[in-house]
Amino acid sequence: MKQVLFIIFLSLGLPGINQGQIVCIQCFDQNEPISPQAVNRLQNGGFEETNCVPGWLNGSYCPNSAMYNCDIAHWTCTGGGAQSYPSIFDSTLCLIPQGQFAAYFGNGNAFACVDQSFDTSCLQRKLCTVAGFPQGFPTTLPGYGGPGGVSLEQTVSGLTIGEQYVLEFWAGGEPLQGLLSAPGIFAVDIGFGKSYLNCKPTGGTQFRIGTVYLIRFIASATTHSIKFTNWGHTCIDCTELVIDNVSVYSLNELSGSIGDCMTGLEETSANDVSIYPNPASSEIEVKGMEEVHILKLMDSAGRLLPVHVLNNKMDVTLLPAGVYYIMIVNGKNSFVKKVVKL
Repeated sequence: MKQVLFIIFLSLGLPGINQGQIVCIQCFDQNEPISPQAVNRLQNGGFEETNCVPGWLNGSYCPNSAMYNCDIAHWTCTGGGAQSYPSIFDSTLCLIPQGQFAAYFGNGNAFACVDQSFDTSCLQRKLCTVAGFPQGFPTTLPGYGGPGGVSLEQTVSGLTIGEQYVLEFWAGGEPLQGLLSAPGIFAVDIGFGKSYLNCKPTGGTQFRIGTVYLIRFIASATTHSIKFTNWGHTCIDCTELVIDNVSVYSLNELSGSIGDCMTGLEETSANDVSIYPNPASSEIEVKGMEEVHILKLMDSAGRLLPVHVLNNKMDVTLLPAGVYYIMIVNGKNSFVKKVVKL
């Protein structure tokens, strides 16, 4: 039976994120993919296309590393430094949920709260996510990339602005013969700022279960960069990130076993944008913007609803009475506004 860890973030509840874009984050205590039949818009999400020889000392896929001697097809490693050692792992080094390889983000020690190794007193862990970092943290030594850490990224294209997509991936960590038994910290940025997440050691006979993450987001452009970042070991026995099975697919391809991830939405602050009339019985209009690129209507579960839109106006005549939310995308800016249908 699937063991599930589940966390909900409303689209306005993530610090540092362009609000209204990430719908929610879910994580599941398992190794199996959630939607294996979905069409992956990323390339080489399993890291099988690589000329890297697996292992810590066999080279690195990051150009800034002194050990750089190989690459991962379709992925770009940025940041890090001469001492960084991001590598390809195989099953002799870590649990590999699918295929032969996974990407390891080797990068020394990280500073989470102060400029001192292994102080994690500021952190607030919430199952899958981490918060509480002071300004300028996490960071690491210059030879490992400083505040930028080391990152692996790929740009996914062909998205439809205003539509919902799912970023799914498996996260684990190096076990180092059982010496690393505490969860590590990493970040994912899909264009709206960093979301800080947990990873746990996976490998050997002791650590056999990783974490599958689902991040639902509303596309604000036809292309989005998917970027994973690691700073290093945040405590003496904290692991470092290993990822595998990275995919991006449309929301309608998400497995039917996964329910709605939202219990409600809130408004995004935008003083010059208003909805009129509100409450409304038939037609509503977005005021305060000369040109709105995208208007989408969602119910309280975050599901997109089919409504007619023309010239900043939306027809809600046929909708049942209740509370709805309008996603407004205007260039690089986006807002969420609540409207009551009578």
